[in-house]
Amino acid sequence: MDKESLKKRLTSKKAQDYSYAIIFFLTFSFFIFFVIRPNLVNVFSLQEELGRLRILDAGYENVIKKIINIQTFLEVNRSDLYLLDQSVSSTPQINKLIEDIEAAATESGLIVNQINISRIDLKEKNKRDSKNTLMVNIATRTGFEETKKFMDDLISQRRLKMLKSVVFEKEDKYGTGSGALNIKIELEGYYL
Repeated sequence: MDKESLKKRLTSKKAQDYSYAIIFFLTFSFFIFFVIRPNLVNVFSLQEELGRLRILDAGYENVIKKIINIQTFLEVNRSDLYLLDQSVSSTPQINKLIEDIEAAATESGLIVNQINISRIDLKEKNKRDSKNTLMVNIATRTGFEETKKFMDDLISQRRLKMLKSVVFEKEDKYGTGSGALNIKIELEGYYL
C-alpha cells in the first residue's frame, strides 16, 4: 500500500462516513460519561434530598402548629395564668401554706394543736418535670362539724392541696360531753 492509495481510501465517501461516525460516538461517549452522567446523578440525589426535606418540612410544620396552638391557648387564658401559679407555686412557700391552714382553722373555729411539715430540700437546684410534694401533718382536738368545715375551707383555697388521710380518735372509751375528738389530718401540698 502506498501513500496514494491510502490517501484515496481515506478520502473516499465510505471512509469519511465511518470517520464521522467514530468521531460522533467518541464525542457522544465523552459527553455521556463526563457531562450527562454527573448531571443525572446530581438530579437523582437532589430528588432524594427533596423527599427528605419534604418529610422534615412536614415535621417542622407539625411542631409549628403545636406551638401556635399552645400560644393561642396562652393568649385565650392569659388572664387566668396567675391562678395556675397560685395553685401550684414554683417554690414550696411553706409560710403561705401555713397561713392557708391558719385561715381555714380560724374560719371554721378549729384550734390546731400541732403542725408537722415534712423535710424539704430548699437548696435543690435541679428542676424535675414532675411535681414536688410537701407533706403536712395536723393534729387537733375538736368536733366533727368543725373538722368538716375546716377541710371544706382548706380544699376551697387556691393552693392545690390533697387530703391524704383523716383519722378520728375518741379521747377515751366513753367520749366527752363536748363531743371533742382527737383528729389527725395528713395533707399533701404541691410545688414545681
